[in-house]
Amino acid sequence: MNRIVLLGDSITAGMTNGYPSPIFSHKLASFLPEVEFINRGVPGDITRLAKLRLQADVLEVYPDLVVVFFGTNDVADPQTDLEDYRSNLEEICRTVGLEKCLLITPGLVGPSQEASRPTPKMAAFAKATLELGQDLDIPTLNWQAIMEKHIPASLLQADEIHYNERAYDLLVANLVPLLKTKLAQVKPKIIH
Repeated sequence: MNRIVLLGDSITAGMTNGYPSPIFSHKLASFLPEVEFINRGVPGDITRLAKLRLQADVLEVYPDLVVVFFGTNDVADPQTDLEDYRSNLEEICRTVGLEKCLLITPGLVGPSQEASRPTPKMAAFAKATLELGQDLDIPTLNWQAIMEKHIPASLLQADEIHYNERAYDLLVANLVPLLKTKLAQVKPKIIH
């Protein structure tokens, strides 16, 4: 059985009504029942801090693939500029193994979050994620572009930052084809 780690922040953790939930993992598992999903989403996390938990949260569970989904909190973090974000993402991917990674760009937030997560800055972080994926030959889901085709309020909870069920359905529908392609490239494990 293949194992996929979902590495990210509260959006990865499936934050619903203020609490982490299995929504993201369960929706992915409904499309890929032969895969074990390990959710390592941590509310409030940023790339700088995620680097510190890679050994325990990712490497020690020996994943076949790792979905790396950050940016929304990095944008709001005063200690993380665009260069730091890209550098942190690259370090995460190189530590995990480039061949095992799949990136997701940050998405969008609602108007009440604009002061801490301005749309132009969110776009710049999404672009940096896409460019890094291209430079390192890592498949990257342009989640921001997908969200832009919808009214943000239709995809967000009342806090205008976390996703509702419709957003997770959309995210999973777009992520699963990339995962299937990537899983087809995974070399079978040799068990002694």
